[in-house]
Amino acid sequence: MTDEQTTQPARDASTYAYWEGAAATHGTTETDRYYKLDDVVAGGTLMTVLEERALAVATGASADDPLGRLAGLDVLHLQSHIGVDGVVMARAGARVTCADYSATALGRARELAARIGVTIETVETDARALPASLHGRFDLVYATIGAICWIDDIDLWMRQVALALRPGGRLVMVELHPIYQMFDELSPDIVCDFPYGGGQPMTYSGTGSYADPTSTVESTTTCYAHSIGEVVMGGLRAGLSTELLEEHTEIAFNPRGDSVLVQGEDGQHRFLLGRGTRPGEPAQPLPVAFTFIARKA
Repeated sequence: MTDEQTTQPARDASTYAYWEGAAATHGTTETDRYYKLDDVVAGGTLMTVLEERALAVATGASADDPLGRLAGLDVLHLQSHIGVDGVVMARAGARVTCADYSATALGRARELAARIGVTIETVETDARALPASLHGRFDLVYATIGAICWIDDIDLWMRQVALALRPGGRLVMVELHPIYQMFDELSPDIVCDFPYGGGQPMTYSGTGSYADPTSTVESTTTCYAHSIGEVVMGGLRAGLSTELLEEHTEIAFNPRGDSVLVQGEDGQHRFLLGRGTRPGEPAQPLPVAFTFIARKA
């Protein structure tokens, strides 16, 4: 397991501080609603059916064993944070590299890998400037929920993905839908304070994180809006051909931990705005996530 550093582009200091703090605390507090690391060590996963299905499609695995074709593949878990999905893929037999710009996050990833008894490689790098040692090495680049909103230039990010992939390799992305990201609150007033796309920066100050909304730790972060079209065209301009684009109207967890999504009796979370045709009739759900799989020619 190694860490490699390379010349990195300028980064937002306050956002970086947020991620360093999140990496130090995620999975360590009783109020953390997401990072149940003991469950992962015991053989579980934090992947939802969306991530598992995307990996199955990309590798040709069956729905009954979605990670069953990962063995022997080289996988780059990009913007891995504390690397939970990466170590789960390593447990399934993949050769996994976790790449993140937070040294604290990568340290936590190595600790989790050691607890599970697998080996991963870690590389400390900005996702916008991957080092040459990662170029042309991977069968899969995996990026999941909450990755690209931190990227100011989606075309540059896609070029890094293309550089990392071998010919025939695939990007496997499961992300929050930009429609859902536009809305901050639905009650008592609808607050739609985030653009649909255009890469526009939006800066927020507040407390807590998606894993622990109750935390009193204060932070200021900057996110960027990318439309579905910008994601797909960014991949195309980088030399990636689209193999799958799916939009999803339900998700197994509440990614932001807020009240915009409603949990149904089936346990799935949906984005319900307004009502249906008649009073008392539920609204049709809006998209909350999407899957994008693209192949390097």
